[in-house]
Amino acid sequence: MPDETVVPPADTTTPEGDVDFEGTAIPENYKGTWAGKYKTIGEAFKGGAEVEKLVGAKGVIIPGEKATPEEWDKFHNTLGRPEKPEGYKLSPIENLHPELKITPEVEGGFKALAHKHGLTGKQADGLYKEYFGMISNSLTKRDEKSMADKHAAETALRTEWGGEYDSNLNKAKRLIEKFGGANARESFGELGNNPQVLRTIANIAKKFSEDGFIKGENITNSEVKEAQIKITDINLNKTHPFWVAGPGHAEAVQEMKRLMTIVHPEVEV
Repeated sequence: MPDETVVPPADTTTPEGDVDFEGTAIPENYKGTWAGKYKTIGEAFKGGAEVEKLVGAKGVIIPGEKATPEEWDKFHNTLGRPEKPEGYKLSPIENLHPELKITPEVEGGFKALAHKHGLTGKQADGLYKEYFGMISNSLTKRDEKSMADKHAAETALRTEWGGEYDSNLNKAKRLIEKFGGANARESFGELGNNPQVLRTIANIAKKFSEDGFIKGENITNSEVKEAQIKITDINLNKTHPFWVAGPGHAEAVQEMKRLMTIVHPEVEV
């Protein structure tokens, strides 16, 4: 019988005689387990160590589909959720929009939702600040747009009406108050934000005024005070077109007459 060559087993030891786990491949019968995703036993050990860090010393395990509410509560509480909604500590939010009021009821409702959905204390506090901060910023942008629209509308109407701007605006306000009452103007919002609406109301008011429907006695106290302030400003400003002949002088004279009629309706101007 010919001599058979005996193949020695693979050397799986280090020079010191220890098993070389670092470079040993994962056995085939472990390919279907958690260790199967690693190439060597050394990688599997390292991966297991990382998993242990993530799971933590308490052995946190994500509940399965059939887990009870109690098991879910234990899981969320272990991760950092307070045992009760009242346990959340929410940071104060600075520079909130004046319209945004966070009452105790609102805060309590937020805490209840955060607890229901398993938020940790840090997660709840972060979401609280970002959520209400986002609403506050939206309201601020709305106000900025409203002011910009109002300014653009006023500029357009002043260009169109010239010296009759204040007169037309007051006629529109008086018409609304005459037919809607003292608080009707508030229901219309900022009249100046919509040039077409204000132009229409002013045209109606002008027609009614010509027909004798709107008289000086319907002028409100606030309009009288506003007119008096404008008269005083004109009298103190000697460079105003009312005092200086030239462009805008005729319009300024008519405006002064209108203001005097509001302040002194009993005097023929």
